[in-house]
Amino acid sequence: MLATAAETAILKRVIRPDIGDISPEAAKALLAMGFPETDHARMAELSEKAREGALNPEEQDELDGYINVSHFIAFVQSKARISLKAQNTNSSAA
Repeated sequence: MLATAAETAILKRVIRPDIGDISPEAAKALLAMGFPETDHARMAELSEKAREGALNPEEQDELDGYINVSHFIAFVQSKARISLKAQNTNSSAA
């Protein structure tokens, strides 16, 4: 099941992707996070089946899981980018 609007709002409040308050080291580690190629291939396969209307319930759950994890990664990577930008801005001002 895809994350609900309430779950997304909760994640935003917990992660606070618009506030750059993590260390540069943590930010770089978060930006390095991503799906391995095998998962990219699986997502493409599931997406194609979804476009064809051929997903079974288990595959739909799997695709929803990929989508939810992708959103989580996007939140933390947004925070990482903002944190690095803030660090660079603070370093330049010093």
